[in-house]
Amino acid sequence: MKQEMSSVDIKYIVEELKSLEGALIDKIYHDGEQIRIKLRVAGEGRKDLIIEAGRRIHLTTYIKEAPQQPSSFTMLLRKYLSGSRLEKIEQHDFDRIVKLKIGEYTLIAELFKRGNIILVDKDNVIVSALRYEEFKDRVIKPKHEYKLPPARENPIDISWEKFKELISSQEVEIVRALARNLNMGGLYAEEILLRAGVEKTKKANELNEDELKAIFDRMKEVFNSPKNPNIVHKDSTPIDVLPIELKWYEGYEKKFFETFSEALDEYFGRILIESAKLERTKKLQDKKRSLEVTLRKQEEMIKGFEKEMQENQEIGDLIYANFAFVENLLKELSKAVEKLGWEEFKKRIEEGKKSGNKVAQMIKSVDPKEKAVTIELEGKKVRLYLDKSIGENAEIYYEKAKKAKHKLEGARKAHEDTLRKIEEIEKLIEEEEKKELNVKKLEKRKKKWFEKFRWFISSEGFLVIGGKDATTNEIVVKKHMSENDLYCHADIYGAPHVVIKDGKKAGEKTIFEACQFAVSMSRAWKDGIYSGDAYWADPSQVTKKAPSGEYLGKGAFMVYGKRNWMHGLPVKLAIGVVEYEGERLPMCGPVDAVKAHADKYIVIRPGRTKKSELAKKIAKIFEKWGYKVDLDELMQILPPGNGEIVEVVE
Repeated sequence: MKQEMSSVDIKYIVEELKSLEGALIDKIYHDGEQIRIKLRVAGEGRKDLIIEAGRRIHLTTYIKEAPQQPSSFTMLLRKYLSGSRLEKIEQHDFDRIVKLKIGEYTLIAELFKRGNIILVDKDNVIVSALRYEEFKDRVIKPKHEYKLPPARENPIDISWEKFKELISSQEVEIVRALARNLNMGGLYAEEILLRAGVEKTKKANELNEDELKAIFDRMKEVFNSPKNPNIVHKDSTPIDVLPIELKWYEGYEKKFFETFSEALDEYFGRILIESAKLERTKKLQDKKRSLEVTLRKQEEMIKGFEKEMQENQEIGDLIYANFAFVENLLKELSKAVEKLGWEEFKKRIEEGKKSGNKVAQMIKSVDPKEKAVTIELEGKKVRLYLDKSIGENAEIYYEKAKKAKHKLEGARKAHEDTLRKIEEIEKLIEEEEKKELNVKKLEKRKKKWFEKFRWFISSEGFLVIGGKDATTNEIVVKKHMSENDLYCHADIYGAPHVVIKDGKKAGEKTIFEACQFAVSMSRAWKDGIYSGDAYWADPSQVTKKAPSGEYLGKGAFMVYGKRNWMHGLPVKLAIGVVEYEGERLPMCGPVDAVKAHADKYIVIRPGRTKKSELAKKIAKIFEKWGYKVDLDELMQILPPGNGEIVEVVE
């Protein structure tokens, strides 16, 4: 099962992540080997970029609960990067290294081996890192210049002559030569050879020019394949995630995705959830395993004590069952030892065995030190002490049986205690597994095209859209304004360009609402102004052509000709959940417009409550009404600045 991204994967994901360039760094979180960067993307809202040292980088919807106490690395990254823009993201050569240029700093994600995440300044000097390390050729510590690991050849840029020269000099299998020298990994090396029809075990330096050319051409083909992100399954289990389709996995079950980020997120997200489940019960599982080891030892001890008790009891009983014989034997053997001494006694016993003496053959060993002999009686070995009576000899075995029984009782009690502890831990594990995971998947619905802008549905049913910033202002006018629409703008710096779609059919009420929307979504809200002026005009009057000697920046337009003014428009909006095109959408617009489409709504105006806190208050009211609205979605549709709730209509 795949555990980390390859250089090829990184090539494709970086191409995708370039769409994040220009995004604002909102907040940064750090947990273990991972950092998560919360971004604000113009027209799209929140995006979460996950970087896991040594493993992966992609957008994610699997959000792990942040540690209660931010790490020092978190605080440092927030200090230097929060509020800045992601200016550039690039892969270093064809290596598993990604550089993110953020303001004056660069965040470097090393995704090879154990990996690292390093922050460097504009002079390429290390500010901090996930971990500090020293290698033979480079040092990852503050105030040291950041040095890249030794570079390898790039299979995308390499020429045919260089490729031929490099591979022909390798005295290893061709699959290894490709994987190691061209930094592509084993899977892609195998894929190239499969497509080229070259046996992977052939020595690289033994290949002819035709074979080398076939490999070179297929390599270029693979690394220029059209993107087709997929997760490969074997027996319904995901085993790999890829940016392109591979012949190597022909016949395997595959699930396809629109973006490589979505595929990576689904694949690694599942791993994250499984690891979160294991992490949550790890200590309990470790304790359970330890107790199970103890339980097995106790079971072995119980068997040993049962055997010891039974054997000693049986021997004691055997002595009494053969009372006369054993008593007579003790007397005869004692007399012989007394007369001959132990050495001579032993000698006579050995001689007796050879001559076939039955009593001598019964004796298996002699222990002069303990004054004892071991005999075989009815198939069992019985140790008899010659200086003790038959009763005393039997009692020795009965006493051993009693001790074994006592130990057995203790072992059984300990065994029961261990079983009880295991049951208790199993219940705790079950309870933990029922608890909500600290990893949540952000379920984001697919937004409608107009939701990347400011928007509302007028009380007469017309769609009204407006820009959020210079980029979206430019898009609203250039891409989405047609000759059948109407254009509105507030008489204040930083106001959005507002377009009433099909506005030439709209009544005065819609035009009034659109102009009020233009004022309310302008800087007037942020500045705490309670009224303002706006105008409407024909789309033909709006142009990018600046007066002579002047220049219009991004998002700026000129309006020539007559402007239809509306004065003293209230800076006030409402927010509610409306039904539109078969979906329930949170909408922020003029009070009358929201009132026309929602049974329940909240009226807001400029105020002192922080925008994020205002969004939380609104979300709680919606939740009480049975509407589950994403907090980030609310932040996107609310006006730019602090505010307050002035009325809740139910």
